[in-house]
Amino acid sequence: MSDWFSTAIEMQREILRAQQAQVDAAQKMLDAGKQMTDFQVAGQKAADANMAAWKAWAGLWGVKK
Repeated sequence: MSDWFSTAIEMQREILRAQQAQVDAAQKMLDAGKQMTDFQVAGQKAADANMAAWKAWAGLWGVKK
């Protein structure tokens, strides 16, 4: 009986390890998603700054905005 009980306990540990691995993988995906969002926001800010710079440069040469 104790052998069956030890096997059942070990099975539960393996299930717990597998679930922890799933949680860790999901967290990595969420972290990557946040990094991608941050990258997109930074890209939009850079594009806006670039447009403002071009408009200012064009204004120096008398080009209508």
